[in-house]
Amino acid sequence: MNCAEHIMNLASINGRYRILMIGVIALAFLAADSLIPFAQSINSPTINAEACSYDAEGRRLVIKGDGFLSPASVLIAGSIGEISHGRVKVKGARKIIVADVSASELKDGVDVTVINPGGNASPAVRLFFAAAADHTLTDTDVKTIIAQAVAQAEAGGLRATIAIVDAEANVLGVFKMTGAPTETLVGTGKHCAQPADCGLEGLKVPSRFAAISKAGTGAFLSSQGHAFTSRTASFIVQEHFPPGVSFTSGGPLFGVQFSQLPCGDINPVLPLGLSGDPGGVPLYKNGVRAGGIGVEGDGVYGLDPDPRDNDQPIEELAAVAGSRGFSAPPDIQGDQIIVNGIRFPFVNASSPPARQAAAFNQLNGGVDPDFPVRGAQPSRFAAVTVDGVQGRVSSNFFPAIAGSSLTASEVQRLLLQGARQAFVTRAAIRMPIGSAAEVNIAVVDVNGAVLGIFSTPDAPLFGFDVCVQKARSAAFLSRATAAAELRTAEHGALAKYADAAARDGIMLDGSAAISNRALGFLARPFFPDGLDETENGPFSKPISEFSPFNDGLQLDLVKTALARVLANQPQTSCSAIPGLANGLQIFPGSVPLYRNGRLVGAIGVSGDGVDQDDLIAAMGGAGFEAPAEMRSDRLFVRGVRLPYVKFPRQPNR
Repeated sequence: MNCAEHIMNLASINGRYRILMIGVIALAFLAADSLIPFAQSINSPTINAEACSYDAEGRRLVIKGDGFLSPASVLIAGSIGEISHGRVKVKGARKIIVADVSASELKDGVDVTVINPGGNASPAVRLFFAAAADHTLTDTDVKTIIAQAVAQAEAGGLRATIAIVDAEANVLGVFKMTGAPTETLVGTGKHCAQPADCGLEGLKVPSRFAAISKAGTGAFLSSQGHAFTSRTASFIVQEHFPPGVSFTSGGPLFGVQFSQLPCGDINPVLPLGLSGDPGGVPLYKNGVRAGGIGVEGDGVYGLDPDPRDNDQPIEELAAVAGSRGFSAPPDIQGDQIIVNGIRFPFVNASSPPARQAAAFNQLNGGVDPDFPVRGAQPSRFAAVTVDGVQGRVSSNFFPAIAGSSLTASEVQRLLLQGARQAFVTRAAIRMPIGSAAEVNIAVVDVNGAVLGIFSTPDAPLFGFDVCVQKARSAAFLSRATAAAELRTAEHGALAKYADAAARDGIMLDGSAAISNRALGFLARPFFPDGLDETENGPFSKPISEFSPFNDGLQLDLVKTALARVLANQPQTSCSAIPGLANGLQIFPGSVPLYRNGRLVGAIGVSGDGVDQDDLIAAMGGAGFEAPAEMRSDRLFVRGVRLPYVKFPRQPNR
């Protein structure tokens, strides 16, 4: 066969092949109409009425079923017609979250329909939800919880003080069992050469204050996506993460214990700040975060230095028993959360067998007259939608106001930029996996004045105070007067920290833009963080004196004011330094803000993961970035480059 004949044969074969393919394609098109009904049937969504729920606190309707496609729409109809709502988020094929739904419009039942792209709709399903009041603790609930805790404490031979708080840490009752100690000793047993250098170690405080802080910790560290306890807090605030494992970095929330302090101006509700002493557990009612219980009775207010020993303190057993009927949903409890391959703890004690509780008025002990039993108090937060962004605000800090350099509209822009970034960022500590980060965002002026705070709907409440601490920390350390203010505050007692920073080349004179991640690096007992047997950072105590109750500048800044409050003396600020009224915070999540190379304020973020906080703060501050040459990651301390921000890998949902 010559070349010409071979080419002609190929052409003939290719021609027949083309005819065959055209026939196949034609048959496919002819069959398409018959396949459309089948495709529609397999894509038709369905709603599981029994699995649907309503989050009254977050004003969110959760629809569960199957076959949901993004972007689906949701029709909610009541007795008077269609009900308006906010943003619809499709969380995979089986879950939809509808924002900004009013509880009052759901009370008589509603018909819900899910409509997939293309028009495929589910059958309308009738849903009924408990009223919003059913998710808040009543005085009867408080008595039940206390009685259950007392029964377990008595069975274990513990004489305890038991505190109950609502979701915002309003105290709903404190009960002191007969024979319970009135005081407890703060600390880990650390001894210092000079007692004055030991921070809060060895301080005696009222037991009721310890119980309230434990209860508030369970309430504040929890949300609808994760439930944490005071044991969880202990796990994430120590010099190593996980605790007891050498040559690892400090806990992700290192320093958070010194937030919510009673001398502060943002959220001054916990007498001893957040607690790491086991015995504080969150309370949920009908699946919604409702508050916390705290039990103090062993005479020591400390933490768990070794989570591997699987200790089961009676205080924690009593708290778990008290939460019976009000426990966190199992799928969001802290031991379901894994960070960097490390599983968080929730409690060491499984729920003990139910014990017969005496009637409340027959319990051995009495109610603290300063904290009588009552039901949950009205919330000081309101749900809002601003420029299409759903959130939660306090009228004390929103709408945004102007600062010395930032206008009110610029402040709002910064807050909303951060919130929009949060909605597309994958949370680190929230279930189900892939959920959006929920955070609190604050913008402050150069002098630390709060210009606005905006929270996403389910942001954990501990971050409401912490986001301001972070923003204020970045603004303070980046301003020209920081070193001078440290040297004159507390009658010169803080000058040693400014001097130590100067020896390391950190002049605190406005020449460097210092983020909270950089501050945290300088405030660890090992420098660089995670390398044992190195000297402490300039803002920390040496490891021989260090404890979570004695961590250096952060504690020394607020120690005098905190002592006054604990002694029932009036105090309106935690710090003698202007602009640090609720203290410093030393874990990541803030950046200073600049315009044309000049410091104009700072933005701070706190919520669902510290790398997420950094990302959201940086993106929130877009348009007001620090000059590259001023950023703290251009500085070297002892041959080590300081960080500025750190973003999570593949952060988007």
